[in-house]
Amino acid sequence: MKKILKMVLVGALLITSVCSLTACKKGGDDMTTADINSKKIGTHYMVNDGLTDMAANGVVQVVDDKTAICYAIYLASDQKLGESDQLVKLAKFSVMQPTNVHWVTVFDRDIDFGGDNLSEGSIIDLNNDYVRVYAINMVNYVYYYKDVNKKTLEVGELKELKFRTPDSSEKTTFTKDNINAYLRSINCQEFGHLMFASNIISVNGFYYANFGGGVNMTNYIFARSADGETWNFISIVKHDYSYEVMLAYHDNKFWAFCRNGFVNPSTETRENLLYSADNGKTWTQSNLALTASDTRPFLFNYQGDLYLAYSSPLDPEYSTVRTHRCNIHIGKITSNGGKETFDEIIYKESKFGIVYYSVIDWYGKMIMLYSSGELNPERGAMNWKTQGKDCINYTILQEVDPILSLSSN
Repeated sequence: MKKILKMVLVGALLITSVCSLTACKKGGDDMTTADINSKKIGTHYMVNDGLTDMAANGVVQVVDDKTAICYAIYLASDQKLGESDQLVKLAKFSVMQPTNVHWVTVFDRDIDFGGDNLSEGSIIDLNNDYVRVYAINMVNYVYYYKDVNKKTLEVGELKELKFRTPDSSEKTTFTKDNINAYLRSINCQEFGHLMFASNIISVNGFYYANFGGGVNMTNYIFARSADGETWNFISIVKHDYSYEVMLAYHDNKFWAFCRNGFVNPSTETRENLLYSADNGKTWTQSNLALTASDTRPFLFNYQGDLYLAYSSPLDPEYSTVRTHRCNIHIGKITSNGGKETFDEIIYKESKFGIVYYSVIDWYGKMIMLYSSGELNPERGAMNWKTQGKDCINYTILQEVDPILSLSSN
C-alpha cells in the first residue's frame, strides 16, 4: 500500500513539475534563506481578469482535490478602483498551471439586487459537480447563494440562506435583523454589520463557519451546516474582534483566530487564538499573543500541522499603496502542556500590498492567493479606499517533498 501511495505521489509531483515549468518558465525564490531577497514575493501570477477588473479584493478559495482545480472568488468592478461593491466573480484554474484561467460573474448588484451594494462572501466545494458561492446584500443585509457548475461555469439561480438557533427547530431567513433579534433575546451584543465566514471548513461531512458582526465586536457565532444552505447556530463565542474570525480544524479541535483591527502601529499584543475540544460548544482562549492584524488573518493546515498567517502593524511601512497591509508572517502553532507557541518560518513583504490572503497545502506546496495593488500602482496610491486591491495574485511560498517525508517513515 505504501509503495502504491508513493507511486501516486511521485506521478502527481512529476505532472506538477512539468506543468509548473510550462507555466512559470522561472522558479520561485527560496523562502528558507535569511537574505533580503527572501523577504520579497517571488514568482507570481495574476489570476483575476486583468483586462476588465479594475478592482479585485477579498479572495477566498477552495480546491477540488480530485481535479487539482482551484475556484477562487473575489469582489470586482469594471467601473472603478478600490473597495468595489459591484460584482462577485469566480476564477477557475489549475493549481499546477495558474496561467490558464476562466472567469464568470456570479453576482451582479444591478441584476441581482437592484443596484444595492454587495460584499464578498465565501465558497464551498459542494460536490463533484458544483461549488456554492455566497454573497450579501449590504442594504437589507440578507445573505444569498448561487451554485456554479464546475465544468461549464453555468451560474444557478439566486437563493436565500436560512439559520436555526439552538432552542428552535424552525428555519429563519439569514438576515442581520433576524440574527440581532436572537442576540437580543440572549442578551448579547447585536451585529452592526454582517460578515459571513471568509473560510468555511468541512469536517466529517459537515460545513463549519464563524459569523461576525463588524468592527469592535465582543461576540460572534459559530455554526454548522449539513447542506450549506441552512446553518445551525452552535454557540455564541465571547471575544473581542473586528470583522473576521478565521476557522480551522486540527488535532480533534476547532481553532479560531480573530482579526483585531489595528489601524496604527502599536506594541500591544492580543490573545486572539481560541480553541474548542467539544465540537464548538465551549471555547478556551489560548495564551498566544501576537501584534496581529490590520488585515484578514488566515488559519490553515500544512503538512499535518496547524499554521497561522497574519500581518503585523509593527513592520516597516514598506507599502506604497496600503500602509500596514504590506507584509505577512507565517508560522506553525504548537501546543505544549496547554500553551501554544508560534514558530515563524516565512516573512514576506510587498510594496504593492499583501491583503486578504488564502493559503493551501497542495502535496507539499504552500500556495497563496492574495489581493494586491500591482495592476495600477500609480493609481492605487490616490486614497485609502483603493487599499491595494486591483489584482489577485497566485504564488508558491514554500515547497516540501512529500516523497522524501514518506520514505523516512
